[in-house]
Amino acid sequence: MKRIAWQYCFLVLFCMQAFSLYANEQARYESRIDSLRKEIESKSGEHAVEAQLELALLKVGTDKPEAQQLADAALLAAKESGNQALLMKACYVQGRVLLEKERYEASQAFMDTALVLATELNDTWYKGEILYRMGTNYHFLSDEIGALKSFNEAVQACRLSDNYKTLGSAYSMMGTIFRMNGLYDRAIEYIIKSELNYEKAGFTEGSAWADYLLGRTYADLGLQKEALEYFEKSLELYKKLSKIDGDEGGLAICYAQIALLNIASEEYDEARNNIENTRKIYAEKGSKFGMSNVYKDLGILEYSLGNYQLAESNLRTAVEMKEGLNEVLSSSVIFEYLGLSLIGQGQVEEGIEIIKKGLELAITNDQKKIQLDIYGKLTRAYLDMGDLKSAIDCQNKQIRIQDLILAGGGNIKASQLSAMYEIDQKNNQIAELEKQNKINELSIREQRIIRNFMLSAVVLAFLIAGVILWFYRKLRYTNRELFEANAAKDRFFAIISHDLRGPTGSLTSFLQHLNSHFDQFSQQELREMVAILCQSSENVSQLLENLLIWAQSQSEKIEYRPERLSLTDCIDSVVKGLSQMAEHKEIDIRFEREQDLVVFADRNMLQTILRNVLSNAIKFTRRGGHVSIHPEMSRSNAVLVRIADTGVGIEKSKLASIFDISNSYHTHGTENEMSTGLGLILVKDFIEKNRGSISIESEQEKGTTVSFTLPATAPGA
Repeated sequence: MKRIAWQYCFLVLFCMQAFSLYANEQARYESRIDSLRKEIESKSGEHAVEAQLELALLKVGTDKPEAQQLADAALLAAKESGNQALLMKACYVQGRVLLEKERYEASQAFMDTALVLATELNDTWYKGEILYRMGTNYHFLSDEIGALKSFNEAVQACRLSDNYKTLGSAYSMMGTIFRMNGLYDRAIEYIIKSELNYEKAGFTEGSAWADYLLGRTYADLGLQKEALEYFEKSLELYKKLSKIDGDEGGLAICYAQIALLNIASEEYDEARNNIENTRKIYAEKGSKFGMSNVYKDLGILEYSLGNYQLAESNLRTAVEMKEGLNEVLSSSVIFEYLGLSLIGQGQVEEGIEIIKKGLELAITNDQKKIQLDIYGKLTRAYLDMGDLKSAIDCQNKQIRIQDLILAGGGNIKASQLSAMYEIDQKNNQIAELEKQNKINELSIREQRIIRNFMLSAVVLAFLIAGVILWFYRKLRYTNRELFEANAAKDRFFAIISHDLRGPTGSLTSFLQHLNSHFDQFSQQELREMVAILCQSSENVSQLLENLLIWAQSQSEKIEYRPERLSLTDCIDSVVKGLSQMAEHKEIDIRFEREQDLVVFADRNMLQTILRNVLSNAIKFTRRGGHVSIHPEMSRSNAVLVRIADTGVGIEKSKLASIFDISNSYHTHGTENEMSTGLGLILVKDFIEKNRGSISIESEQEKGTTVSFTLPATAPGA
């Protein structure tokens, strides 16, 4: 029970998946049609014409009037556009629609025009498509030689354009023509070629059809085992396709042919099951044509079982349905077995007359295989009646038909048969040339491989050399960075050992002296000494702060947190902090406020930048001078800040290396304030971290202007 339950679950899931695949395929089809309709409505010119042509091809199978209307409109627009390629496509689509409407001569006229245009444009893909449809037209017009020539030319064009699907279709039609004319060896050869090309194109439906045709060919030859093998192979492929698109038409034709093989081998139960499978499919599809064939096959089965009345009933139903459909190709077989059923019931004369009616239809439709079979049946019937003359006459006609089939001239005259062989020979020559071309291509490919290998070796050698050079340069760059880092380290220690040790040593000595002789100093002298000590302590504190900030910056321990800041507020805060230092030297700080500017920067870094630049300006400006701060909006979405002083200035020779920590240049302020040069190095580092730039202009004894920029907005804003 558990196993059955699992099997049931699997079956349910399988059916759901099959339904889902079909629904998805149908949804894609409907979606494409809707998309094309929107394109036609929204676009104009050649784009709209292209959409009309594609929609016409999609609708020709389901709505021929609409397809014709679309093709007519597209053809008119293509003529007016003057675009030859578009006109070629429009003529081709018009021919396709007319072909589906069975207006073969009109279709051929448009295909002729399309072929001329495709040849002029050297469009081998469309040339192959057009020639294939022309061959189909010739085939329906019973011009087999014209059909074979067109299909053969289509083969050549499709080979040039790698259009394997249509190439397979052309071979398939050529194989069908050969089969219908009794040239079974060539039929098998061409149908196999069609299947190989369908496989190249990944066209499973084409492969299934090729297997079906091979089954029909072997059935005609009386090789039932081989025929059954190919019908079953075709059936399996059609089953896979039906799970995707929901179309079971391929299954129905396979079941029908397998049923006929079952009847021939007297496997009547299997035949009935296969006919029932066919009936279910055609009943669900509502196909009157399919159901007429079901009644035909049931009639043949019942006749083979000796159930003549039941056979007659099924066959008369088939006749009525065929007459309603105006379909005569399979009516000859129906009349044949209907007559035999009447003979089986003892109605010999009436039965023979009905068989003769089937024979007339077979002669009219040029169905030589059926004629052969009917003459055999009539011969047997006349012998049973004792009419030897009629029996011999029928047997002679049967022999004559057999000779025509064996000679390969069932539908074609001797001269036409010669043309067939010429076409076949041309194809063999082309195949031989293609084989030689393949050999030449392989030889060329081998030479190219050797050449490419040599080129690859040379390129690889250059790449290796390039990698070595890259590593060498990287090593040199690393060494240079290491040298600069060592120089910076040496400078750092020099600052600590000299610039820091000097002030702290002096401070210590001064305090010791003060402590030793404290009672000897007056109150005024003590006040002056404390002021000096405070200034010295402040200088040491500032130096230590810059050293610590610079060290953190170099080790990347300072977090960069940019935000929108009011530049005015930041400047005011720094000016307020340095006001005592400026007042002590009687220096006027002029902050020119034009507007409240906003910058996108790190708050702590911005304050460090402003504090260092302003304190330097105050240090190197003589008593009574002034320092100006002028911010403004630049044209590059950045804020420009200029801080200018009227100080002592900087030597031209020192300006180039003023931001280099390895440079030992530094000097004291105008009133002997301590300076190490580290402040400007820190300023440059922080400005660049905030995506800005800095420059210094200076002239000795006239002053210095420090200009730097900061972004006004965040990146990408």
